[in-house]
Amino acid sequence: MITLVITLSRVHNKSFLEMLKNIPDLTWTPGISQYFLDESIQLSKSQRVNQFSQKTRYVGAPPSSFSWLLEMPECMGVGDTAGCIADWAFSAVGSFSDNRCITGKDSSRVAYSEQYMLSCDSQSNGCDGTSSMQNPQNFLKTMGVPTNQCVFYNYKQQFKCPNTCYDGSKLDLFKSLSFQDVCSGEESIMNAIQQGTIQTQFNVYTDFMYYMGGIYKHVSGVFENTHIVTLIGFGELNGIKFWVVRNSWGTEWGEKGYFRIVRGTNECQIEQQCFFTVV
Repeated sequence: MITLVITLSRVHNKSFLEMLKNIPDLTWTPGISQYFLDESIQLSKSQRVNQFSQKTRYVGAPPSSFSWLLEMPECMGVGDTAGCIADWAFSAVGSFSDNRCITGKDSSRVAYSEQYMLSCDSQSNGCDGTSSMQNPQNFLKTMGVPTNQCVFYNYKQQFKCPNTCYDGSKLDLFKSLSFQDVCSGEESIMNAIQQGTIQTQFNVYTDFMYYMGGIYKHVSGVFENTHIVTLIGFGELNGIKFWVVRNSWGTEWGEKGYFRIVRGTNECQIEQQCFFTVV
């Protein structure tokens, strides 16, 4: 496993940006996000091996568009991993929080603790970014997580698994019931999204680091890393089908923390494997 701290001069340069801006009919807007201006970008070059093979297929006639941002915006929330490669924890715990709100298990969205998973999941190696998607899913099912209010995000100092909340009060753990790999075709994913948000992984190439908005499609650059995110909807614009995806780089990045990516062609392998967390 090779973990890289990539400076802006490595990822962002004017000539590459100008080249992107001059590509005809580009469906997304290239630029340099405010999010990256004051910090380096930590990426993992490790290949996250996902061994979970059983597929669940959701069938039906999905609508042409659907988004939890429109259906239940009160159940959505964007996190920020900051200087830690914690996309695996934020995508899993974030979807768990979403789906408990969507299904009414919580009366409003409760932010559950990514930090507890970072500190306590020995299979996922914390900020090293080596975790596959099924590790945090297994952790949610077998161990569970407390609320973020109990164990808040503080990755720079807190890596001892706590026995109590940070304020000394009792630590209560909340578990998922199960998880399903619903990436068995575009229709299955579309139908599953209508039940809740979904954790997925895709390949990041250099041009993605210039994404500002629009419907992303890889056009140039080398493989940089794999990245784990959350599918929250789908739609179509000017004949281009897309997924709506939540990232974990804060609300200043992309489309207020979200991005759209071409749907139905397994763009950057985003439709290869994805997990619906059953709560």
